[in-house]
Amino acid sequence: MDIEKRSQQSLDESKNCILEAQNLMDKMAALRGKLNIQEGAGRRYLQRIKPDEASLKTAEKEIASQYTGKSSNPERKKKKHKNLMNALHRHGRA
Repeated sequence: MDIEKRSQQSLDESKNCILEAQNLMDKMAALRGKLNIQEGAGRRYLQRIKPDEASLKTAEKEIASQYTGKSSNPERKKKKHKNLMNALHRHGRA
């Protein structure tokens, strides 16, 4: 009975891992669509440099933060808007 319980638990964990992997693949496909990256773009580069998982996660986080449409730093957004408006005023367009 204990063996059945362990095997069922192992099976459930495996199913969860598969679902998580499929979810991540869907997210990457959506991200590729947002960034207009073709299938296989950058694959040779990744094979050549062989990045570790931590650097991939940081790169993914940075890409996601840049392309979500929301600024994580409102101060930067204000500065950007102010600079844009100043440039428009300088050139007499605003």
